[in-house]
Amino acid sequence: MDIKDPNLFNQVFNERGALLAIFGALGGLVRSAALKTTWREGLRVTFIGSATAFGVGVLSPYLVQWWIGDLPEGISSTALGTLCAAAFIVGLVAVTMIERFLDGKTLTEEG
Repeated sequence: MDIKDPNLFNQVFNERGALLAIFGALGGLVRSAALKTTWREGLRVTFIGSATAFGVGVLSPYLVQWWIGDLPEGISSTALGTLCAAAFIVGLVAVTMIERFLDGKTLTEEG
């Protein structure tokens, strides 16, 4: 009888988490390329996008729902494609959201 030992490390850092981190990093890379940042700023933005998308995890479709709207019928919020697309969006806007949060501004404020 082969019983797998439940390992918290393996449950947290699994393939889905790696995909979310990769797509979050891609979102950060797109942001840094679009803004033509320096390589250091690009590395910072990429790391923040990756870490935020990984940390948010499967909640990302719900967090970006204000921007993308309701999910169409038949698309599960836990489907891998939906999660990866939402992780990309989280990686794309993570730095802006975090910087505005630290400055005490809301997303709708100007300036």
